[in-house]
Amino acid sequence: MTRPRLIVSDVDRTLLTHDYVLPQRVADAVRAAKDEGTEVVLATARSPLGVKPFAERLGIADLVITFNGGWIGNVATGSALSQQRISRSDALHAMETAQAAGVRPMWFTGDAVFALTNDPLIAREAAVTREPLFVAETLDALQGEPGKIMCVAGQASDREAFAMLRETLGERLSVSGSHPRLLEIGPPGASKKTAISLVAATLGIAADECAAAGDAENDLEMLAWAGTAMTVGNAVPQVMQLAHFIGPSCDEGGLADAIAWLMRSRRPRSTAAQ
Repeated sequence: MTRPRLIVSDVDRTLLTHDYVLPQRVADAVRAAKDEGTEVVLATARSPLGVKPFAERLGIADLVITFNGGWIGNVATGSALSQQRISRSDALHAMETAQAAGVRPMWFTGDAVFALTNDPLIAREAAVTREPLFVAETLDALQGEPGKIMCVAGQASDREAFAMLRETLGERLSVSGSHPRLLEIGPPGASKKTAISLVAATLGIAADECAAAGDAENDLEMLAWAGTAMTVGNAVPQVMQLAHFIGPSCDEGGLADAIAWLMRSRRPRSTAAQ
C-alpha cells in the first residue's frame, strides 16, 4: 500500500506530553515523515500564537489548523488561509452564560486572552500557551470577536454546567471538549474535520491518503474522516475505538510509534493494531 500523503496531528496530549513537552523522538518521527515526502499539519484547539513555538520547531509553521478549525494559516507570519470568528453578540452571550453557570470562560483573540475574573485556574491555562492574559472589568470591555471561548472547570460539579452549555449554545455555535476540564466554544460549523478537508482539497489529497492522530472528543470527526486514524494510550475510549493504531501514552512519545507504524504500511480499518 502507498504511504500517506498527509498526516494531521492534534497537539496537546497527542504530540505533546501532559506537561506540554515535545519529546525528541516525536520531533524526529515528524521530520522523518517529512523527509519521505509526507505533508505534516498540526490541528489544535490552541490559538496561532499558542501553537507557534512547536510548529516552528518542527518546521511546519506555514500551514497550521488552530482554534479547532476556525483559523488556518501560517503561524509564523500570522497570514490566514481561512478564518472564522464568533460573532460578538454570540460571544458575549456565551461568556455571560458560562459565567452565570459558575465555570470560568476565557476569550481568545489570537493575540491575547481575556477573562472576567482574576482566577488562578484561568491564569494557569493562559500560562500553558504563554499568551498575554488580561482581566476585563465588564463584558463590553472584551475586545473584538474571539476565535474561540474556552471554559475551564474547577471542580467535578462543573461538568453539569458543561452539559448545560452544550445544550444552550450548541444550536448556534460549535461546542466540544478537548479535555474533561475544558469546553471549547467556536464559530458555527468550525471543526478540525472541516478544516482538514479544506487543507486536503487545497493540496489535492484525498481522504484515504490522509492519516490523523488525536486523543480527545474534538478529534473524533477528524479521525473518522481520515483514511487512517491513530492515537496514543491516554486517549478517551471513543477515540481508541476509531483508531487503527494505538501507541503508548503521549508521555512516552507514543505518536512516534504511530508515525513509524504508518510509514511502514497503511492497514485497513479491520486490522487495528495495538
